[in-house]
Amino acid sequence: MHRASTRYAVLGLTFALLAVACGESGDETTTTAGGGEATTTAAAEMLQLGYSAPFLFNEYSVVLQDLVAAAGEGASFEVLPPTNADSDSAQQNTDIRNLISAGADGLVVFANDSNAIVPALEYAEEQGVTTVAIDVGPDGGPVAMIVRVDNIGMGTIACEDMAEAIGYEGKVLSLQGAATSINGRERTQGFAECMAQYPDIELIEEPTDWDPQKQVAALQTVLTANPDLKGVFQQSEYALAATNAVLAQAGYTAKVGEEGHIYNISIDATREALDLVRSGELDAAISQPIDLYASLGVEYLVAAMNSEAFEVGPTDHGSEIVEFSGNLMDLVAAVLVTIDNVDDPALWANQVEG
Repeated sequence: MHRASTRYAVLGLTFALLAVACGESGDETTTTAGGGEATTTAAAEMLQLGYSAPFLFNEYSVVLQDLVAAAGEGASFEVLPPTNADSDSAQQNTDIRNLISAGADGLVVFANDSNAIVPALEYAEEQGVTTVAIDVGPDGGPVAMIVRVDNIGMGTIACEDMAEAIGYEGKVLSLQGAATSINGRERTQGFAECMAQYPDIELIEEPTDWDPQKQVAALQTVLTANPDLKGVFQQSEYALAATNAVLAQAGYTAKVGEEGHIYNISIDATREALDLVRSGELDAAISQPIDLYASLGVEYLVAAMNSEAFEVGPTDHGSEIVEFSGNLMDLVAAVLVTIDNVDDPALWANQVEG
């Protein structure tokens, strides 16, 4: 099994969370009829953790997979080989069934499609397998907890930073994510609703379906028709290099602060994005705390497997649990990364090893 520590310097992933539920073996002390103590050895089998990924074509998804494995091992799970659906929702549902057949007692699921994942979540419940969703919120189906960022809020963050940078006027482009993903829908919503506050900003929206070729084509079309474009919002960094190459090929090579620069912001804040912020090619990136997705996801999984209940309201780690599509969701905070804080060691991408 590929271990998380080869790619990520995981710090503090310790879970003193009811070792019995995670199947640790050890000595058990009992009291004899005469009042003395006798020691026996508990031989409980280690519980197994399955992780279902929608794809593994970028740094974000690979590091997240590694972090889930590290968190699972830190919580004394045996971590099954993770699955990669390669952006195929039907394959992901099959993957989840296969993980259960392989003996998974608990699942961490990063859904490819918010709605298509529901039957697999229902099947897991039928089989008595506890599930936690991370990053993408499913449109239904039983999960113990969803751990993700407020994606509407990330759209709003991108809008507000862009609007200020361009002087609250001009044309801006939102390269939308997939409408099948709650993340894509909410990022689009947050950005559009915020931009509607500024009457002198014209919003252009282009769907990309998280497809790099569609994103590149959409940007080329918009730049040709709108050479006065002032801002670009990339809802994810799956096509970051290709998108920036289109801007450069079209002659928009001015860097942040230079005349003629097109404001450019993205979501994910991978190492590539942070380097582009440092070089002045990217104004900002919004960092999702995928380290928390992994650690909190596994922590909630262990707690749910021990029949612990969760409630709506503030948490002890600075976030808030809310209701979402019949489930509970822990909304953790995103961070706007600019040249001022790009070297912050707390950012997950600054902890990724070579």
